[in-house]
Parts: sequence; C-alpha cells; structure tokens
Amino acid sequence: MSIKVAPWGRGGFQVTIRFRWPDRTVYRDRRVLDMRTETQARKWGEQREREVLAAGQPKPEEKKPKTRIPTVGAFSKDWLEKHGKANLHKQSGQDADESILRVHIIPFIGNLTLDRVTDEVVASLRARWIAGGYETGKRIIKATSSRKTLNNRMSVLSSMLNTAVEWRKVPSMPCRIRLLKVDSQKTPAFHDHETYERLVEGARAVDARILVLVLLAGDGGLRRGECIGLDLTDVDFKNGRFTPRRHVYIKRGVRYVDEVKGDLAKPVPATQRLLDALKAVRHLRGPRVLYTDDGRELTPKLVKLGVMSAERRAGLPETGRLHVFRHTYCSHLAMAGVPVKTVQELARHTTLNVTMRYMHLSPSAKDEGVAMLERSRAEGGVAVARRCGPLSLPQAACSIQARIASRRAACSVRPRFLARASRTLQTSSGKRTERGDVPPTSASFFGRPLPT
Repeated sequence: MSIKVAPWGRGGFQVTIRFRWPDRTVYRDRRVLDMRTETQARKWGEQREREVLAAGQPKPEEKKPKTRIPTVGAFSKDWLEKHGKANLHKQSGQDADESILRVHIIPFIGNLTLDRVTDEVVASLRARWIAGGYETGKRIIKATSSRKTLNNRMSVLSSMLNTAVEWRKVPSMPCRIRLLKVDSQKTPAFHDHETYERLVEGARAVDARILVLVLLAGDGGLRRGECIGLDLTDVDFKNGRFTPRRHVYIKRGVRYVDEVKGDLAKPVPATQRLLDALKAVRHLRGPRVLYTDDGRELTPKLVKLGVMSAERRAGLPETGRLHVFRHTYCSHLAMAGVPVKTVQELARHTTLNVTMRYMHLSPSAKDEGVAMLERSRAEGGVAVARRCGPLSLPQAACSIQARIASRRAACSVRPRFLARASRTLQTSSGKRTERGDVPPTSASFFGRPLPT
C-alpha cells in the first residue's frame, strides 16, 4: 500500500492511492485536493484508503455480448410469421404484406441491417418504386405515381421497423417514414343511374345468378368476398334484410373464411328486386347462396367473368370490376339525399371519413346551406335552424315538441327509415321496377367449364 502526496500547481496537492487486492489486481486512485498543507492531504488519502478497503473488492462486470442486428431480409421472415398471427390479421392482409416485401422491398434493401435503413435509403427506395422497370420473377414492375400505392408499401416497411424496435432488435427507429398526402375525399369510380340499369338488365339476360351478384353489390353494397361467402341463412326474406357475416378469400386454391371487413356484421335492408332475385336462386345444394351448376363455390375469377358477361350484354367495356357496383351503391344513396350517417350504416363503413367521399354528390346539402344563408341574412345575421322548407308560425311554435316526440319514437321510426332509404336505389327515372320479373335459374353462364 502506498499514498503519495505531491504539490499541484500554484496551490493544492495531488494525492495518489495505489495498492493490490488479494487477487493481485491493482487499485489506483488519483485526486487533486485544494488543501493548505501536505499533512491534511495525506490524512485525506489515508481515510480514503480505509474506506475502499472496508468496502471490499468490487466484482468484475460481466461483459455483455453484443447483440447482432439482423438484416431486413432475415427479420422479415420472423415478422411475417409472428406479427400477423399475433395481431389476428386476416389472411388477405398477411398475403399482401408478404407480396410487398418479396417484390418491392427485399430485392433492394434485403442485405442491409435494420439500423442502416436511414432516411436516405428510404428516399432512394421510394424513387425506385416511382421509376419502376425492375423485374420480379417473370414480370416487370410498371412505374407508378399513385400516392396510395406508395403509402401502402411504405406502411409495411414502417410497421416492420417499429416491430423491430419493440422486439429490441434495434435500439431505436433508424429512420422517419413520412407518408404522402392523399386526397381522401376523391370520389371513386361509379356507374350513373342509366348505366347501372343497363348492367342490371344485361345481367338478367345472362343468368339469374349473375343478376344476384350484380344486385348484391349494387343494391346491397357487398364486397366480392362477402358475395361469395353469403349464406342462405344470412337472408331474412320475411323482414327484407340480409346480414353479411363472412368474407371468403382464396389464395392458390385454398379458401380462407374470415370476418367481414371491420368486423361489422350488421343487418342491411334489401331492395325488393334484390329479394326477388335471391328468392329465384334458392336451392338445396349447400349453405351458400351462389353455386355453379356442378355444385362448386364461386371463385374471384368466376365473379370477374360473370361481371364481364353482364357488361358485354349491356354493350359496355368489359372490366370485370365488381367493387365498382359497391361505389355505385354509396354514390346513388348520396345522390338520393340520404343522410351521411345512414349511408355509413348501410355501407358498413368503419369511419365517416370513408363515407364523406360520396357526400359531395348529395344535391340537397349545398342547396340547404345556401338557403340557410339567405334566411340568416334576411333575419339580420342571426343563426337559423336547419329545416327542409319554410315553416309557418304555428309550425315553428310546435317545432320543439315535434323534435322531442321524434326522438322518443326514434327506435321505432329508424328501421322503417333505413328500409325506405335503401329502396331509393330500385327506382330509375322516377319509375319503380316491376316485381316478379326475375327469370328462372339457367345454366347459360355457370354451366360452361371455367378455370378456377
């Protein structure tokens, strides 16, 4: 043991404590003290030495092995296998994530470790997507300027990196991913009333099951997977309602039955001609509403060919897009003046933001706003109540009592109102279509051998 004291600069002393522990490890501590005399500095050194010896030799720190950060390609396999199943993602969503990773992400940054996916790498990746022209398998990816498509790909990358941070594969998020601004209020493509009626008549002329398919999407707002998975027990012919409860997704010949989108299995009022068409195709082949002549369930390809046959008979371009009929359903509801909340419930949208894409088609909303502005200016700038037309003085006096009575009777009035709102889609040019004119089921379309 040794304690050395030496003068330091213009004042103070440097104290050095040095000794060996029993395992021959050297302990050394050097301090500069602001003290007046050497004796005071030595006493401090002796006291410090006694404290260190009393505390004992500290245990050596175990060196933690450095965590090896995986590459994007290696981690993506774990992420696809565990993340989707742990969060109960639908099979269609898991397959979409796998396709984006395999085609658009892994070929470019698969060899990079997760911590090297910087902002510059993300910007270069997005620029590569926009340019297109890269090969994947036997096809060449086209250039794209769709903001929604680019955001979908970026969302997969962002979700994977966030999961890597949660699983402590990387200490922090290596980059900041910003999604492009998308016009969420842009109205999707839809058929006008005349075109839609032509398609309905074309489907009626082809096959009764094609008519049901078109009306389920155009008069009921169902998606393709919901049309395929609709059961006969889901249709309440007595009360004129149907409840889509399942979504069928087919991948490489394997059928996956999931919950409907948003898990919103709610009853929806049906138009009369949709009910008549459903009654005409009732059968005992199985639980589903629609089957082929040989007893097989429908596939997305059969649905596409069925829509194309209706478009061909109507003299329209053949696209085979059934989802356009769902957009048509929502657009015609808005054009009929149906309130936005009712449109949301009929279309089974999870949020009003999706429904608002169609509401600018409502002619009554803007007209009523201008009428309220005129009434407010005529009354000196005061706020005016919303109403459908001018009210007389006795009517205005009873308006409060009428509102209270209407709210009390909401439970009984609302279902009838919803049914009336859905029936607005079965009129064309002010004339109601005749009932009972659905032809019997024929084998003119589904009887042909078609690839699945």
